[in-house]
Amino acid sequence: MKSEIENRKSKIDWGLLIVLALIVAYSAYFSTLSIQRHNSFRTHASDMGQMDQALWNTAHGNWLEDTKPSGRQATRLTDHVEPIFLAVSLVFFVYDGIESLFVAQSVAIALGALPIYWIARRRLKSEWASVLFAAMYLLFPALQAANLAEFHAVTFAPAPLMFAYNYGEERAWRRYALFALIALAVKEEIALLVFAMAAYFAIESPVASRQSPVKEFTFHVSRITFRIRCVPLMIALFSLIWFYLAVFVIIPHFSIAGQSPYVNRYEKSPLAIIAGLFIPEKLTYIAQLLASVGFLALRDPIALLVGAPLLILNLLSNYPAQYSGTYHYSAPVAPYFVLAAIGGAAAIQKSKFKIRNSFIVVPAFVIALGYQVIAGYTPIGGEFLLPTVTPHQQLLARFTNQIPRDAPAMTTSSLFPHLSHRRVLYRFGQLAIPADTQYILLDVSQATTNPIDYVSNYRDALNQGFGIRDALDGYILLQRGLPQKELPDEFFNYLRVCPCIAPQNRVTIDFDNKLRFLGYDIKQDDWQRVYLRMYWTRLAGMDNNFALYPFFPDDNGAARADARLPDLMFPFWYPTLKWKEGEVIAVETIPIEVGAHAKIGLGVFFGATWDTAEFYLALRTDALIAPDGRWVLLGEIVRNGKKYEVVK
Repeated sequence: MKSEIENRKSKIDWGLLIVLALIVAYSAYFSTLSIQRHNSFRTHASDMGQMDQALWNTAHGNWLEDTKPSGRQATRLTDHVEPIFLAVSLVFFVYDGIESLFVAQSVAIALGALPIYWIARRRLKSEWASVLFAAMYLLFPALQAANLAEFHAVTFAPAPLMFAYNYGEERAWRRYALFALIALAVKEEIALLVFAMAAYFAIESPVASRQSPVKEFTFHVSRITFRIRCVPLMIALFSLIWFYLAVFVIIPHFSIAGQSPYVNRYEKSPLAIIAGLFIPEKLTYIAQLLASVGFLALRDPIALLVGAPLLILNLLSNYPAQYSGTYHYSAPVAPYFVLAAIGGAAAIQKSKFKIRNSFIVVPAFVIALGYQVIAGYTPIGGEFLLPTVTPHQQLLARFTNQIPRDAPAMTTSSLFPHLSHRRVLYRFGQLAIPADTQYILLDVSQATTNPIDYVSNYRDALNQGFGIRDALDGYILLQRGLPQKELPDEFFNYLRVCPCIAPQNRVTIDFDNKLRFLGYDIKQDDWQRVYLRMYWTRLAGMDNNFALYPFFPDDNGAARADARLPDLMFPFWYPTLKWKEGEVIAVETIPIEVGAHAKIGLGVFFGATWDTAEFYLALRTDALIAPDGRWVLLGEIVRNGKKYEVVK
């Protein structure tokens, strides 16, 4: 007997070890990818910067405080109730850098695989099948997308929800209550999921592997006996009270508008609500969630109902990001589809057909893996992108290191998360420069949605007594009280490219004897919006500051009303008359939506606007010149899936 016990203790739990290894691998990979995305300027003031600032302020005694776009210093309770951030802020005592948040988020999501493994092993009695379900959770594209969608409290919900579900099945009510309360601390809407789960466990629990004493009471309706468990019933009641307090008391108290800023995402007309449920994008969203678990979830509607509250909120919303599957909104929804898949496998296993696990789980995992290839973010996934950190981006540290942490500063959206470890940080271009601002950091190499306002705000800073402290390769660091001086020539390096770099699409166009167009690249941002990178050089006859006019023409040759490009910003910094002979200048447009198909037009003029120009430069090219002789058709692009291609 003693030897049998010793053998049992010495037996290695290979399934658990594999799952733990998967958790470590997931955490390491997505932490690295998230940090790389941040270092390549793919995070922004909203939401990464404001989250980091609120957490850093919390760690330094100013609880959940951040600088609003309006310039007002206020708590995050104006938008959301996220008590878990009080605990998350402690990571800065381990490593005081924004990178620690990316690691914390990746680890938090990955830990949800552990209770998934336990639940599957208990229900299916199969070690390897349980490992596959844990892997299915970690491969869930919508969960991976949430992991990479900057940083949000809601990504901390899957793990405690699944731990609570696991202990609820085991009827380990103290542990269940602990993790249910942790889940409640994540964010206000998670209370709806906690309520649904608690109501489910209050009435009925699946077969448990371990019994623990619990208070129950029964009542009878007709001939039906209902057994109510007290602990989940108390959690259900508490979650409803908490949801009411968070949404209808706390947020309205701190919000200027007196209500949650997100209520306008939901229609109030019943007909509009019903009509909005059946648009193709929402049906596709459901199909994508089901494909992520091999469609096994269809066999367990009860588990889907337990996770339905936030799925329904996403489907009722008129905000496309909530049902796109590529933002953080699906993070608390995804694990319930994995739970339903486990339940679906168990249901098929116990059916009259008595199908073996291998014929149930393996095909479903293959489908899930196939969908990962289409829409996932791992190296085998269709959405995989490992961004390169450019020398320009690496140069940012030179400027951020010159700004003291205790100094109120102002910067643009993409640089905000790189400066947000401070009490006060304003957003350049969204408000007049506050009087306490000491530093302004700009990166003019990045396109902005409103170049005219950008330039106007820069001039306003100079008029308020800011001077250039440092400038290089498109970066400008202004400090209040410094004397005025000219930008150094090295500042314009961001526009200069090596003549050895060839455009993706070579098109040679001479505009009189003044400018030569060399070609262009078709670029896309993280939201599949299109922008152009155009290559130019100066010719011998250059004698004025000319305006470049790229546009997307309609069938009549006029700029499309639905795809208008704002003015280019480079003329303010480096007008054509300053260009040096022999240098190649690369100019980028602002990313915009162009639809499934677009033509690309280009002209050069002198004057205030294209339509009121004093004159247009004559064209010499083999490309198609417009009938009025003012512009040339560079080409056409079409959308193929999520990518745009040039029509040859």
